[in-house]
Amino acid sequence: MTIAQLVEALDAEILKGNIAGAFEQFAAEDCVTWSNPEHKTTSKAQKMEILGWFFQNIARVNRVERPAVQVDGDVTQSQFVFDFTNRQGENLVYHEVIRRVWKDGKVIEEQYLLNQTLETPKQAAAKKSTKKEVAQEPTPVAEPTPAPAEAAKGKATTRKTTTTKKTTK
Repeated sequence: MTIAQLVEALDAEILKGNIAGAFEQFAAEDCVTWSNPEHKTTSKAQKMEILGWFFQNIARVNRVERPAVQVDGDVTQSQFVFDFTNRQGENLVYHEVIRRVWKDGKVIEEQYLLNQTLETPKQAAAKKSTKKEVAQEPTPVAEPTPAPAEAAKGKATTRKTTTTKKTTK
């Protein structure tokens, strides 16, 4: 399987709600996972223990979406929205990008980037076409008018007028 096919298969399991099973199937035994240095695991067994604890506290998986995925060599990034309800009745909604490094058909590294998004192919194409349009048809830009020195320094400018009044006796 190619890396693109592997990430599609892994993400398909996650989209079904089989998050722990997907990790069990696709992670290498020495897979390193983290969201920050304080929350790091160094083996599949450690991560599976954490996933077990997390899902014991989840009453319901409400929704799992994957709006975007990117593949670049042996690195993939999958953007997810996870919506859970815990046993206390609280909604837990996570927006994250899961960055994975693959080796020999297994995930050897998985990083969780909370509140991150990926650029979708549609967004990338829109940016490219906008850049091309700008490059092909430059818009004239008027030269800025220089501000008085006092205004540039943030000082107010006032014009003083002197009036001479003639008086006759």
